[in-house]
Amino acid sequence: MAAELKRKEGKRSEKWRKMAKIMKPGSEGQGTIFHFDAKNPKLIERTWKGIPDCWRSAAWYSFLASSAKADQVNYVSDDELMAAFRRLVEEPSPDDTQIDLDVPRTINQHIMFRRRYRGGQRLLFRVLHAMSLYFPETGYVQGMATLAATLLSYYDEEQCFIMLVRLWQFRGLNRIYQSGFVELMGALKDFETHWLNDKDVAENLKELCIDPTAYATRWYLTLFNLSIPFPVQLRVWDVFMLLGSSPPEQPPSTSGTGKDVDRYPSSKGLEILHATSLAIIDTLHATLIDSDFENAMKSLTSWVPIKDEQRFLEVVQIEWKKHQSKQKKKA
Repeated sequence: MAAELKRKEGKRSEKWRKMAKIMKPGSEGQGTIFHFDAKNPKLIERTWKGIPDCWRSAAWYSFLASSAKADQVNYVSDDELMAAFRRLVEEPSPDDTQIDLDVPRTINQHIMFRRRYRGGQRLLFRVLHAMSLYFPETGYVQGMATLAATLLSYYDEEQCFIMLVRLWQFRGLNRIYQSGFVELMGALKDFETHWLNDKDVAENLKELCIDPTAYATRWYLTLFNLSIPFPVQLRVWDVFMLLGSSPPEQPPSTSGTGKDVDRYPSSKGLEILHATSLAIIDTLHATLIDSDFENAMKSLTSWVPIKDEQRFLEVVQIEWKKHQSKQKKKA
C-alpha cells in the first residue's frame, strides 16, 4: 500500500511539474520561482484534489503573486517587500511584548518551534514584528502567529513575510483582522444568513442561542489552524490560496432619514472559508442535530477529527459551487 501511494504521489507531482513555468531560475536548484496559470481549468481541478507537498510552496507563492500583479495600483514587488522586511526588523514595535509572550506558545510541539529564542521561534518573532509595523492599523493579533508558523514550514522569513502581506492585501485578511473585528463579525453574519440557515442543524443551533461568532471566530482568524487535522488544513489552504480574493471595500450606507442602517460587509472572496465551515458542521452533524448547549459548544470549539480527508474536501467543493451557482443566477 505504501509503495502504491508513493507511486501515485510521484505521478501527481509529475503532472504539476508539467504545469509549472520557470519565471526565475535559482542557484543549484534552490530559490527557483515558478508560475502556474491560475485560470487553467485543469490546474483548478487538480488543486481541489490537493497540491503535492513538494509543489505546495511554489504553487501558493505563484497564486498570490498572480493576484498581486493583477492589481496594478497596489502592486509591490518581491524585492520591495524584502527590503521593507529588512528595514522593519530593525525598528521597535509597540506589540513586541505581546508577540514575545505568544511565540513560545505557538505550535511548540513542532521541532522547529521548541527552543526559546532559537530557530523557528526567532524567525516567527521577526516576521510577526515586521507585520505589526507594516500594517500599523492592524498591528499584531494573536491568530496571526499560527498563520506565520505554518508558512515558515514552507518558506524562509522574507518569503513568509511576502506571503502574509499578500494574504492581507489579496485574500481579505486585512479586513478579517480589522480593529474591533467589525468586518469579521459581518462575514460571520453573512455565513449564518446565506450559508448555514438552510441546513437542518441551524434550527437547533438557534434554539441553543449559538451563533457563528461563538465558535467560528477562531476558525477564520487562524484559517482553521489547530481546528482540523493539519493535512486537511493544508488542502483548504490550497483552494483558498487559489480561489480566495479580497472582499471589495464598501462605502457607508445610510437610510433616507440620514441614519446608518444595519448592514454587513460583503464577504465576497471568503467563500472557501464559509464552505469549509459548513463542511466542519457537516462532520459534526450527528452530534449537533440534537445536542444540548454544553456538548454543542464543546464539539464546535474543539479539534475536529476528520477521518475521510477526500470526502471533507468534496463537501467544501460542493458547498462552494452551490453558492457560486446562486450568485450567477442573481447576476
